[in-house]
Amino acid sequence: NSFMIDGESLSVDADRVVRFTMVVATHSCARNVSYEGMRCATGERRLYALGRSDKTWSKARNDQWLPIKDNSLNRHYAELYSAYFCAIGVNLRDADDARRALRHGGHPSTKQH
Repeated sequence: NSFMIDGESLSVDADRVVRFTMVVATHSCARNVSYEGMRCATGERRLYALGRSDKTWSKARNDQWLPIKDNSLNRHYAELYSAYFCAIGVNLRDADDARRALRHGGHPSTKQH
């Protein structure tokens, strides 16, 4: 699968939650679109809505905060959390900070010199 974050959808609000639209494309050309949030302070993620084929949104049935686990099923969340949005000792200031981290393959503080 390919995982893509829509840079225009990124936001970092006063509640320090990073919100974003994720597109997951499978090898068989299926596409899943979701609007999600990641709360760095608690290591949790939340699904707010799912994209429909008519380009509208459907509210997620299960929109509770869930712990981010580093396993094969959720590896993309663990990577977004640890390398891009919630690197240790880093607080994203705004959406531009998040976009820079995505463009550069991770937050600068996660890069080894």
